[in-house]
Amino acid sequence: MIGERMTVAEMSKKYPNEWLFIIQPKTREDTTHLVSGIVQVHSKSRDDVYEASRKFKGDAAIRWTGDDTSQERSPKMPLYRPRSLN
Repeated sequence: MIGERMTVAEMSKKYPNEWLFIIQPKTREDTTHLVSGIVQVHSKSRDDVYEASRKFKGDAAIRWTGDDTSQERSPKMPLYRPRSLN
């Protein structure tokens, strides 16, 4: 079952300090700035989210919802993988 579409602010509020694997991402026009999407996987573990991303085909993004200065936020996020690169 696919979850509901949420804005980035809603995701951060619902899943604080977690890694998110986001499907059907919507971005600002002509950018890769994430605006909304559907959270497919969320976890405190970056490895769980990366594992889910390896199995997925299509547009997706990975985002850390914690403090930007946190050690967890390396490498820089969000990552965006356009369908055309799959």
